[in-house]
This record gives sequence, structure tokens and C-alpha cells, in this order.
Amino acid sequence: MRNFEVIKPFLNFSGLELPAVYRSKIERERYYFANIDGQFVRMPSVTTILQHVMPMESWLIQWIAKWGYERAIEKRNQAAHYGTLFSICVAEFLKKGEFDLEALEVILDGYRYNNKIDFPTDFWEVKLREDLYAISEFFQDYQFDPIFAELPLVSKKYEFAGTIDAVGWLTIGSGMNGKILKRDIVRNKDNEIVENKTRKVLAIIDWKTGKHGFYRSHEAQLHMYKLLVEENFPDIAEKHEIRLYNWAPKEWENEDDAKYTFKDQTESKEALKILNYIALFKVDHKDYEPKIKIINGKLRINQKNGNLRIMPYKEILAQRNNNGNNKEEQSLEPNAIPANDLPEDVLTAIGSIFENLKQKEGEQQ
Repeated sequence: MRNFEVIKPFLNFSGLELPAVYRSKIERERYYFANIDGQFVRMPSVTTILQHVMPMESWLIQWIAKWGYERAIEKRNQAAHYGTLFSICVAEFLKKGEFDLEALEVILDGYRYNNKIDFPTDFWEVKLREDLYAISEFFQDYQFDPIFAELPLVSKKYEFAGTIDAVGWLTIGSGMNGKILKRDIVRNKDNEIVENKTRKVLAIIDWKTGKHGFYRSHEAQLHMYKLLVEENFPDIAEKHEIRLYNWAPKEWENEDDAKYTFKDQTESKEALKILNYIALFKVDHKDYEPKIKIINGKLRINQKNGNLRIMPYKEILAQRNNNGNNKEEQSLEPNAIPANDLPEDVLTAIGSIFENLKQKEGEQQ
């Protein structure tokens, strides 16, 4: 069962422990499993929901027409691999507070090997250097203070799940998309700050590596992430202003060029539609229960063989969990982001939907 992986935040500076969440790809779609009220529940990912219910963007139709369907799928998958590798690098950057660009060749070779990549990646190292430099400028411009990176969350209320690229404190000013302007920080003749109009907000950020703008699905994705944060961390959500952002690198040539695009999606109209998207998905998938074929043992000629079992995914996962095989699951996926070791004493403090799992989680670990 290489298709299951246990995922935890790659970076967790909150001091809070989050219960195990499982992730799996089923028929090219991503699903999450979590133990809720003693039952393993299957939940679609944010992107799976949006891919099913949102109309295809006109730019995507034109792009597929340009390349042809098969070639377009190849290019999409290649771009997705680059985006995954970039997210891993950014999470490592946030966790350590620095990133050694000279390690990129080794990181890239390891990623290629683990993911059996058989297409050219000749320019990935150069591209990663440029894009990581761009994001380092963003961190400096907005004084980003990370709390989580690669944060998996599930919603008991709405029955979906997702992994958020980054959550943290962001310092913003009065400019467009929170840009800090000169008028936001007033200094005297001795360069001392006499007035500071900037403010800190709790930012949910989704990194994109495409350089052709952001789309409606990106806006909806962020607002679904906001639902996850509000449900899992109600105290934080009530006390702090939450804002939603997309970030993407730009093509740049000179040192003074703008190196990234940063867009505030908090006021997007997609916020008013996401509950409808979730409802539509549930209607279309009401009776869907994914299963897996388990074929093992010996086959004998001219005999009916009892080597086949067809089981629901959630039953297999529940069996493995009950047998205490969490450690095995973590090692199954070679390209999974490594888990962070977390403390075991403050689960109830977050007031999340997983409070009832504290005792079970303690037994598993």
C-alpha cells in the first residue's frame, strides 16, 4: 500500500500537536483520511473539489488546444513536479531560516531519483535559484514570520481537507496587496521611527510557480483553506485578522526588477461560492466509495484461486491504524515531505475538531 502516507506539518512553530492525517491518490485524485469520532472518514482535497465543479478557465482551454491533449497533460505533470520541488525547498527554507543554494544539485538529483523522472530538467536548477531568490526578497519585504509550512488540515463540518503551503504573521502597509510604502513608516532626522502605520496579519499563503497570473480557482482554493484554519484554530481566527495571498515568481533580468507577484485574495467573490462548490461535489459523489484490489499469494493452474480481495480504502487504512503501523506508513512514500517530531501535551488547547482523538493519538505513538 504505497499509496497511503501519513502527513504532518513540515514546519510547526506553534507548539501545538496535530493528529495524524492520511493522504492518498485514488484514480488520479487526491483524498484525505482522518479518524473522526472513532471512524475513518474519507474527504476530498480542496483541489479535487474545485477541479470537478469549477468550469475550465478559458486560458486552459486555449493552452490545451495549442499543445494537444496528450502533450498538454505531459507539460502539466512536469510543471506540477517543479511546483512540488519548489514547495519542498521553500518549506526547508522556512524551517531552517536559511537555504544553501549550493545544495540544489543534490536536492534535484534526489528528487529526480525518488520520483523516477524521465523528462529533461536541465534548467530546473537555474530556475530554482532565481525563484528562491525571489521568495527571499518577499520574506524580507513583508517580514514574514512563519508558524506552519505544508500544514494538513481536515474539516469535520464541511467534510474536505487540504494542505496549506504556509501560515504565518505578515507585516503589511497601506499599498496595494499590503505593500509597505514610505508613508507607512515615518522617521525623524536621526532616522528614528516616530510613526509606524504598518500592521501584522495572520496570512494564509499559497505558492504558485506559474508566471502567467492567478485565476479564480486560486482564489477559491485560498478561501477553502481559510475555512480549514477557522475550524481548526477558532481562538486564533477570532482574535486576529486573517488575510489570503497568492505568491508567484516573475521573469526577471536585473537586480532592480520586480521578482515576484503577490496578490491579496481576501475580498474575492469566490468566498461567496465555495460552500456551493462543496455541496455540488457531494451531490455528484454521494455514492462513491473507492476500493482497491488486493491480489497476493500463489496462483495455481487450472484451479480457482482465492487470491483476490476487493476492499474499501478506508477499511484498509483502519486496519493498519489499529495494528499500530503508523511508522510503516510514513516510510512508504519516497517523495513525501518528512514529518516533524511534535510534543504530546497541548492538543486540547487548539480547540480543534480533533479533541476527541487525543487519547487515541497517544496510544498510537
